[in-house]
Amino acid sequence: MKSAELIISVTIGLALVIVWLAVTLARAGRRSSESALGAMARDALVKFADRALELESVADILVSAREAAWRLFGCQRVVAFEPGADRGTWDAFIPGDEILPAVPAGLRGPFGWFVHNRGVAARGELGDRRFGAMRAPLGELMDRYEVDLLIPLVEHGRLLAVIGILLGRRPTDLDRQVLLLYRLEVTAACANIKLHRQAAHVLTLAKEIDLASAVKLALVPDEVEGSAGPISWAGHYQAAGQAGSDFWGVYQLGDGRVLFLIGDAIGSGLGGSMVAAVVKSCCDAIYDSDPTIRPGPPELLAALSAALQRPSTPTHARCFAALFDPEAGRILYANAGHTLPYRINFAGGPQLGVLAGSGTLLGDTLDQGYRENRSPLGDREAFVLFTDGLTKARSREGEPFGERRLQRVLAAQKDASAREIRERILTSLAAYHDGGPLVDDIALVVVRCKM
Repeated sequence: MKSAELIISVTIGLALVIVWLAVTLARAGRRSSESALGAMARDALVKFADRALELESVADILVSAREAAWRLFGCQRVVAFEPGADRGTWDAFIPGDEILPAVPAGLRGPFGWFVHNRGVAARGELGDRRFGAMRAPLGELMDRYEVDLLIPLVEHGRLLAVIGILLGRRPTDLDRQVLLLYRLEVTAACANIKLHRQAAHVLTLAKEIDLASAVKLALVPDEVEGSAGPISWAGHYQAAGQAGSDFWGVYQLGDGRVLFLIGDAIGSGLGGSMVAAVVKSCCDAIYDSDPTIRPGPPELLAALSAALQRPSTPTHARCFAALFDPEAGRILYANAGHTLPYRINFAGGPQLGVLAGSGTLLGDTLDQGYRENRSPLGDREAFVLFTDGLTKARSREGEPFGERRLQRVLAAQKDASAREIRERILTSLAAYHDGGPLVDDIALVVVRCKM
């Protein structure tokens, strides 16, 4: 279990480097001069990522981050801020060098503000509206520690550290692209160290933890039901063995838009579980990293495919991603070899259809592209996203549940809620399955639209 935890966290870190360097730096290199600078930034970040895998403490990570900042921006001063021993306090130091006076109580406000505002704060931009009441304390903090940029390292709602650098100029567009990648990579490295520590603690309680439950928590959202405006959903997950390899996720993107992801890794046991964890964790990181960068379904699948692609050790997964946009009255979706979801139109029905579209498996090639499919979103519709473990479930006589039985269950629905449709599917499946062993994992998400 320990090796699995370590492999997952290291793989996630490497995957994020590959994904964001491949996608974001490629965009930053439109002009030849910017391409050269982008290549230099990529090399510096790759060196940092390689080095970070060998380090064992956040302090060591910050020393390496100081060196990377010098190579990336030519800055001569880097200051790091870390939570102090006493709750709410913050220590300041030059990584690998000088201990600085701790942050005064009157200047600690920005550290709480950074938890919900993870973008870089630049001295020349403090007049922007987004800084509000934080303009003065941020400016004083920069003055006190002789920096002009503050870079928060936020992971899952926790501020791990803040890096201050003296850039000496107003950030250019390319600087902003590189700063974003720098922030993401240093955050991932610090989070990886903390994950190792948490894993070591969890391992001491291994006999009290059910592996299947732990895997389930990693591969599905904390809440399996939810709503956002006219969109509501209800999910379900059931592993066939001790470690599952199916996954699903939901991401609220603002303005009523909601993105759903569902898939299953090719492979079983611990290997399949690790592949699924990489895909799900990469997706979490992409949508949790920066609210201004929210890729659509085709770009998301391309990024996840790049994260899995390994020529020497092929790794694949099936995946379907759909963005529901009630305000625009449409669905944008892309498919990477996954089972086609069903749609139920309750207006004058129910009428049963599918979200048609195809694409190659995740991890098939490095430069994989996926087609964006569009479909109108009606005001009385439901959508059923599922992995093939649902239709593979067998009766006591060995017959699979099959697509036709599922279609009959869906065609019998009468303007039901997402939860009701989910429960009727599972009730029908349980009656047919009759408690026998599953042949494959099951992931199921029912999405309901009532506008």
